[in-house]
Amino acid sequence: MTAREKLHRRVVAIGSGKGGVGKSTTSVNLAIIAAKSGRRVGDVDLDPLSNVATILDIPEARVERAARATALANLDGSSLSAQTVNVFDRLDLLFPSPKIGRGESAKLRARLFETWSLELLSNYDLLICDMPAGIGREENLAFLPHIGALVVVTNPEPTSHVSAGGYIRVAREIRPDLPILFWHNRHRDVLPNGFHPTDVIGNYNRYVDDELRIPPGAAKSIRTVATVPDDPSLNLLQQTLSVEAHVLGKLLDAAQMLHKSVLAGIQTGATLGQAEVNELRFYLSSHHGTLVPEELSGEVNTMMQAGAKTKATGFDARAVDSFVRRYADHPLTRRIREAIVAIETAAETVVDQSQLFAQGRADRRPVNLAIVRVRRILDQIHRKPGGKFEQNLGGVVMCYLAILMISASPKVRSLIGSAIPRRTESGRVVRDRRTQIRNLIQKDSEYHRKYFSMVRTLFPVLVKQLNRLVESTGWRALLLRDREGKVNKNAYLKLLTHVLHDSIHAGLGVYVGFRFNSAGRAIEEGAKDLIRAVESGRKRKGGRSNVR
Repeated sequence: MTAREKLHRRVVAIGSGKGGVGKSTTSVNLAIIAAKSGRRVGDVDLDPLSNVATILDIPEARVERAARATALANLDGSSLSAQTVNVFDRLDLLFPSPKIGRGESAKLRARLFETWSLELLSNYDLLICDMPAGIGREENLAFLPHIGALVVVTNPEPTSHVSAGGYIRVAREIRPDLPILFWHNRHRDVLPNGFHPTDVIGNYNRYVDDELRIPPGAAKSIRTVATVPDDPSLNLLQQTLSVEAHVLGKLLDAAQMLHKSVLAGIQTGATLGQAEVNELRFYLSSHHGTLVPEELSGEVNTMMQAGAKTKATGFDARAVDSFVRRYADHPLTRRIREAIVAIETAAETVVDQSQLFAQGRADRRPVNLAIVRVRRILDQIHRKPGGKFEQNLGGVVMCYLAILMISASPKVRSLIGSAIPRRTESGRVVRDRRTQIRNLIQKDSEYHRKYFSMVRTLFPVLVKQLNRLVESTGWRALLLRDREGKVNKNAYLKLLTHVLHDSIHAGLGVYVGFRFNSAGRAIEEGAKDLIRAVESGRKRKGGRSNVR
């Protein structure tokens, strides 16, 4: 096997049919996870619109030096090292600037897979290529013969699936044997009008002409490695530091989980199929309108009837009416819906008013209203617990409520803000994202000491606030307890630790900054699954893994 063939099997391309699906964020996180696991990784920036360097907050001067080296390479064959920026231990960024134009792609491919093949093979166990969005032949498709696997990043909406399907169809024409895997960002379980959030090939085939369809057999060979739920922590534009906003997000997740629990507990009857039940639950879970049973039932039946016409199927209107009435009459329904609206409004207000490290006075009325609405939910659960799940979730909500209340204190906000690295740019103090990311990934001892010192300082404050809540409301039954029936202080410490960790690292765009929520876990598990798949495929083809 030649050096070039060995190199190809170490290359993973991250592509997408369209832009804006989180491709660059995905490639960065894959590179970081692989590097943290002991592999030597090169993140190859091939996307002219890429923001890999921005995500990692690499100094502009370093990016410009590498860009100049890339430009010189077209003239005098500048070295690979001159176009490489070391990011962390075992992780390099190659070509960190938007510069791969139409005429330069062929020269770059020749240098990567011919001139520098031995050097790349010696330096890296894995190369992750952030490809341009779309299906440009010279800038994208021409690289496919040189890669070991293609990861297609999508979002759960029709244009993304159609674009991804078109990309896959053309990629299979170029490389019929190319291993392809799906990475689903901003995932949601159920969507309206029968749109399946992960059936990319099926959704693509429904929207295109017969001659452009992908054969069903091909769909079976493409598997999913990650379904990452939508999470504001991944929003790179989030430059506010607001524990309140993050806790409100946690409360919103909990309220929506309670809402789903209520909907899941309503008996549906034998005359409604699973697809109709899913439609009902999705519609009601996102509905903020009337709760008058007759009016709500009319709205739902109209929605169901429109869907039935589209799918040429029928449905039982009486069964739908019965379901809606039981939902509207449930004692938690109105309280949950009012809380969701209040929490969403408060979160938007907090983010709009927040500035990094600012201690200015903000309008507290939306947050106070959200607190009132959440307290009504807890009152109802305390009076009539619907089951162990609702009671335990109520205990978690009470903890988040207490954290929200103490986060209103300027002293608490100042203490949390002191844990964030800062630097001065153009005469103003800004968040030092690259230092914060480096401290997370390389586990800087001083950074972690300050963080845990902050947690130890705030934990007694949280306990005192929880005791006040219990004394004023009588919610003693909602306290989280261990197997021996004692108040589980360790559970509260973990909840506080996780909230603070994810709050102060929100907006960094790296999984280690929000590893205590579902999006962070999904990214980590998906990356490990992908690495295993690539390396096992490499060994099956006779290539020996160089990974330690």
